[in-house]
Amino acid sequence: MRSALILACAVFAAANYSDAKSNKLLEYTASYQASANGLAATASRSLIKLEHDSYRLRNVLQATVVGQTVAKLEQSSEFRLIDNKIFADNYSYQLSGLSQASNAIVFNWDAQIALSSEAEQSWQLPLREGVMDPLSYQEAFRLSLADNPAMNSILDFELIDGDKIEHQQYQIVAREVLDTALGALNTVKLERIRDADDERVTEIWLATDWGYLLARLEQINNSGLHIVLELESAALDGAAVRGMP
Repeated sequence: MRSALILACAVFAAANYSDAKSNKLLEYTASYQASANGLAATASRSLIKLEHDSYRLRNVLQATVVGQTVAKLEQSSEFRLIDNKIFADNYSYQLSGLSQASNAIVFNWDAQIALSSEAEQSWQLPLREGVMDPLSYQEAFRLSLADNPAMNSILDFELIDGDKIEHQQYQIVAREVLDTALGALNTVKLERIRDADDERVTEIWLATDWGYLLARLEQINNSGLHIVLELESAALDGAAVRGMP
């Protein structure tokens, strides 16, 4: 459930941003309707520029039953964009409600060490260029696709997960017009590559005309939990996101 919630938050006349420069991450705010095996939830995501080349990415997901909050997940990542590459600085995760959990990661690039902590445990992990946290890597999707909108190659990422560095691969599987609450959006669909005997599924749709914002996410984990995240409203670089006429 926890990993599914991370990615679900994780890794959310109209102006057209498909030609935005790849060396600039456009700021945005986005709201989503979500469900987990029928349990209603809402989610929000925002990216703001702090100063110089620093950014803060934040996710919040809240699940309710009969109007009562049963789970709230908050994630935050601060990172720098240097030479069009993401260098994470710190990450935090907080789950509250019926279940509670927290973890944090601090990146020390001078010492090339990351300190990952969870509950009362902590680990030191070696750092190398390209290693990210469980949230900031999702912005790398946008950078990669903005660099090469026609790409059909596999996207590789390394991210810290507790006491290890995990390797993840995603493949572009389709380019689709997606019906959303904002209208029809041109999207690129990605799917996480897993072993043949792995029944888990992760599919992601990114809006190609709007800075590759997350438009939809669908995930099935190994316990059968089915999570869906769908874009409800958003603003990119101050402009309201709208579907095609």
